[in-house]
Parts: sequence; structure tokens; C-alpha cells
Amino acid sequence: MSSLHSSRWHRVAALRPLLTPQVRVRRQRVRGEDWFVLSDPGSGRSVRLAPAAWQLAARLDGRQSLQNLWDSANQRLAGNEPPTQDELIDLLGSLRQAGLLHAERAIQAAPLAAEPKRRGGNSLLAWRVPLGDPSRLLDRLPAALPRWLFSPTTLVAWLLAMVVLLLLAVQHASVLWAHGSQWLATPRFALLALLLYVPIKALHELAHALALRRWGARVPEAGITLMLGLPVPYVDASGAAGFVRRRQRVLVGAAGVMAELSLAALALPAWLWLDQGLLRDIAFVTLFVTGVSSLLFNANPLQRLDGYYVLSDALDLPNLAPRSRRWWAGWLQQRLLRQPQTDGMVMAQGERAWLVAYAPLSFMTLVSVSALAVVWLGSLSLALGVAAGCVLLWQVVLAPARRLWQPLQRAAQAQAGSTRRWRRLSLAAGLLLLALLALPLPQQLLVQGVVWPRDQAQLRSDEEGFVDTVLGHDGQPVAVGTAVLQLANPRLQAELQRHTARVAALEAELFGALPANAYGGKSGDARAELAAAQAALARAQQRVDALVVRAQAAGRLSLPAAADLQGAWTTRGRLLGQVLTDEPAAIRVAVPETQARDFSSAPQAVSVRFASDPMTAHPARLLRDAVGAVNRLPSAALSQRHGGPVATEPQDADALRPLQPVVLLDFQLLGGDGSAARLGERAWVRLDTGSAPLAQRLAEAARRLVLQRFNPAG
Repeated sequence: MSSLHSSRWHRVAALRPLLTPQVRVRRQRVRGEDWFVLSDPGSGRSVRLAPAAWQLAARLDGRQSLQNLWDSANQRLAGNEPPTQDELIDLLGSLRQAGLLHAERAIQAAPLAAEPKRRGGNSLLAWRVPLGDPSRLLDRLPAALPRWLFSPTTLVAWLLAMVVLLLLAVQHASVLWAHGSQWLATPRFALLALLLYVPIKALHELAHALALRRWGARVPEAGITLMLGLPVPYVDASGAAGFVRRRQRVLVGAAGVMAELSLAALALPAWLWLDQGLLRDIAFVTLFVTGVSSLLFNANPLQRLDGYYVLSDALDLPNLAPRSRRWWAGWLQQRLLRQPQTDGMVMAQGERAWLVAYAPLSFMTLVSVSALAVVWLGSLSLALGVAAGCVLLWQVVLAPARRLWQPLQRAAQAQAGSTRRWRRLSLAAGLLLLALLALPLPQQLLVQGVVWPRDQAQLRSDEEGFVDTVLGHDGQPVAVGTAVLQLANPRLQAELQRHTARVAALEAELFGALPANAYGGKSGDARAELAAAQAALARAQQRVDALVVRAQAAGRLSLPAAADLQGAWTTRGRLLGQVLTDEPAAIRVAVPETQARDFSSAPQAVSVRFASDPMTAHPARLLRDAVGAVNRLPSAALSQRHGGPVATEPQDADALRPLQPVVLLDFQLLGGDGSAARLGERAWVRLDTGSAPLAQRLAEAARRLVLQRFNPAG
């Protein structure tokens, strides 16, 4: 049962509103019911009304007052639920906003019965600046252009282009991801994105305007939206609500995204085929703006942009977002205040599930997208990230909560019993918030790594050279110091011979000079020169001796690629094999240098799970970490190209050079568990670092962010 009366009724009860003479009425079929579209051919604005609302609007003749109109509606609908005063006020507000109603004075009401397409009020995030009617500019375009763009032939060509775009994107996904990871946070990318964003969005809005003109609707208004200071074009596409055919309304809503995806279909091949340079960078930025951002934002039906209107029109869900919010407001009023719902909402068959799901899903999506935007802006500038975070916190979280809170508060204050209940609920909500901030929550870190042999068990070449002789074989028992591989380096051999000859020559020269002057003159210079030559010879001999790769631990030799080593060139420090010992292997992880501070405190517990046995947790301990950050991964398995967490340079064929320096950490398993046989296997390490209140964790995260920004080495 709904409340019939409204606290706003006394302001409008005596008004005698009149529908404008130029109003045209069209019938639309929505979910098996007839809806009515009231439109103004001159302005192009329209309002879509349910049958019950149309019965009220049809009686606005300028002679009856709103009080008489409401009384007669109650008498006419005796036995059925009559309209509420709030419903009638909201109906008049909708008609007034669309310019379809004359009244003695402005009607202050929220437009809940209709939702003009692609129009909205100003906010901290988007401030609209109308620039006028764009019809004269659109008239300069060829008259056949809208018909050609929105024809079956063009639609088939667009679908084929989307198939090619999808195939190329899937084929080069890893390269695109690595390039984007390297570029997204750079000032160069941000500048190119700012320069290209406005013309791309201008093309987006032009597509909406041409779609409207294709089926005879006007574009009454165009302008710019100052979105976080960036001028973004917009057009008023509310005229699409007057189209009888659903397909036409859907195409008007989708036209902008289709235009941007067409640009993406050109930008991706251009980026793949162009050489390094400005044009290739422009192609990548265009691809990101038109492809990624268009799909995440404009095409997302959970945001009040193009995708939302396409969903509403395609599934016959008019005014889905405001009606979903109204449903939740009424539900909260009924559950929290134990008052009957006052929305009086008429729902078509199958609409309830959409109304229940849309508002919370939309809110969570908006919060997630806003958080990603703040993180990206913060990577460019700390001040910009903090400013955007404050604005989005108010606009996305606090302001909607305030809009939800105020109607509940007004409804509670209208009745004495509800007022007491409201006070108890407010106190409980405050205590719950404080408890949430003070509640100790467990802190855990999950990192990915690979099973790695101990340093002493690794067989690495201390010098570069060709593998001349393989002295051991796979599975052979070895002791400490056993020679495994013999390398050959002609340059080092020649250098050793040169230093040997130099020492012999200096010794002969010194021997000849001794009788003349044993302690001075040329003899003293020869002694110093001989000492330097002997030191150089010793260093050369050490390098030649290092061409023999020896085992540093006792165990069983593992040379899985012994057949491929013969004659191969190896660089200094390359891992050639290992010695399998009875000691547990280590799990080596690589974390970005910016996240290394998260591992500064000793964990209370460490557990490891292997890819081959993810259900079993093995206890472990932090063995050591590197002295500093490194620019090379120990294994390609840690790179994103091979399923790891670290982004590597796209030009690196071995996937070993990370885009950002990383810190290596080793975790050793406790007890014998056969980990030596798992060498090279992927593993996940979980660190339990105790618990801390949520407020403390937020403050610590903010402190680390500031320290990282202003003192990266600290």
C-alpha cells in the first residue's frame, strides 16, 4: 500500500498546467504493453510514459487544477490503487523539463517518469556547457551520408571489420599488453591521449547526430562537457525516444561506439605495420582510446552512457537506472523503517529482477572504474591522483549515499515511531563504521614464483665462451670441485699467451739490466713494469681457469640439455644445469621495486603451494632477499608472456628484461618434501603478516604512497 499524500503538494495543487499545442503522441510496444511517447517536433525532445501516466497527462488541458485532476483520478480508479500525489508531481516535472508543458510557474520535481537520452545535470565530474543548435552545421554534410552510413551494406562491412579487429587483438594480445604496461603511465602517452581524445569523441557524437537525422529526428542541442577540466563534446539525442521501432533507437545509442570501434579497426593494423615513431605512437593511443576506453566506459551498460541506453531500448527497460534506485529506496524504507513503500511503481512482466540487480551492480562498477582512474592519474602525478581521489570519493560514494540517506530521513521524521527507529539505526550505523575501521583484519600477501636451486647447486659459467667438452652426464654423482664442462675462448687464450710473452720479455730485460745498476735507474722501472705484467698474467690465468665449470655442491648432476651444449656459445653467468642435493630447493619470486616495502616486516607464517599440487600447503621461511633491485629475471616463467606476474620488454625475445626493476626474494621449504625434483615448477607463496585495523592499513598505504613518490630510495 502506498502513501497517497505528499509534503510538496501544497506548492502545486492550484496550478492549471497545459500540454503545449505542438505535442505529438506516438504509441510504443514495451514488454507486451502500450507506452506513449510525447515529443516536440521543434525541439526534438520527448518523454516516454506508461499507460497510467498517459491517462493523467492527457487531461492536462489548462482548465483543471492539479487538485481537481487528482480527485477525479481517485474517483475514476475506485477499487484500484489510485495515483499518488508524488507520482503526479514527478510526471509534471518530467514534462516541464522536456518543454512539453505550460504552467503558471516552474514545477520543482525530480524527473522520475522519463529519462531524456544523453542529457544530465551538472556535477563535479561533468559540467555541461550548451553551445546551441547544430542543425546548420549538419545541413552542410551530404544529404545521403546518413542513409549510406546506416545501411545494411555498411553494417555488414562493419561487422567484418570487427571480426578482423578481434582476431588481430587476440593474436597480438601479449605484445599489446606489454606495450601498454610500458606506456600507460608515461607523460608522453598522457599528452597524446589528451590531444586525440577530443577529436575522437567529436566523431563519436557526430555518429549519434547522423543516426538521429537518418530517421528524421532533430538534434536540438550540442555542446561540451567539462569532464575533470577536459572539454568533451556531446549532442542531445533524446529525440530517439520518439522512434517507434526499437531497432532505430538501439542504433542511435550504439552509433558512437560503432564509430570508435571503426577507428580501432584501422589503428591496430597501423600500429602493427608502422615503424617506431610518432605515427606508430598515435596509432596505439587511438587504439587504446577507441577500443579499450570505449568498451569499458561508453559500451558498459552499468554506466549511464551509450551501453546503458542500448540495453534499455533492446530489452524494453525504460528508465532502468532511476527506477532501480527508486525500488531500492522504497525497499530500504520498508525494511528499515517498517513503512509501506511510497513509489507506486508499475512494473511490466520480468522487470523486477532487472530493477533489483541494476543499482548495486552499477554502483560497484562505478566505484571500480573510479578507483582505476585514480590509480592511473596517481601514477602520472601524486597531486593529480589525490585531487581526483577526493572528487571521486564525494561524487561516487558520499553524494549517492547522501541522496539515499535524506529521503529515508524525511520519511522517518514524518512519523513519531519511525523517528525513534531512525535514531537507533543511525547510531547503529555509526558504531558499525567505527567497528569496521577498528576491527583487526588479517594481512596476507600472495606472490608467484618458481622453484629455484640453491646458489651452490647451480652450474653457471664464470666466463663466456664455447662449450668445448661436456665432462659429465645427466644423473652422474659429483663431488665439490668436480669438473663438469670445459669452455673455450680463443680471445682469452690469446690474451694469456700475450701476457706470458710480455712477462718473459720483461724478465729478460731486467736480467740484462741488473749488472749495471741493481737497485736504481732503468732496473727499478723494469721491476715495476714486470710486477704489473705478472699481475695481469695472474688475472688472465684466473679467467682461463674459470673456463672450467665445476660443481659447488655434492649430489647428482642434472644436465637436461647436455646434447645441445656441445659447441654452443654461453655468456657469463648463464645457468647451464644444477646439482640435485638432499637439501630443499628455494622458491624465487620477483616483485616490483615499488612493492618491495610490503616485505620489509618478517612474516608470521609462510606457506607454498605448487602448480602440480595446489591443494597442499607446504610450510616455508623467508631465506633472503637481494641486496638491491635487478633488471633481469632469473627465469622467463616469471614474465607475463609465459604466465608470470612481471611485465617484460616487448623487444626482449627471452622475456627476461622487466619493464621496471624487480627485487628477488627466496623462500626455503621446511623439511624434506621432494622439492628438488620440482625445479622450474611454478609455485605460489602466501605470507601472513599478522593483523591490523583497517584504519591503520589505510593510513600506512597512504604513507607509503607519499614516501614512494617523494623518496623512492627510502
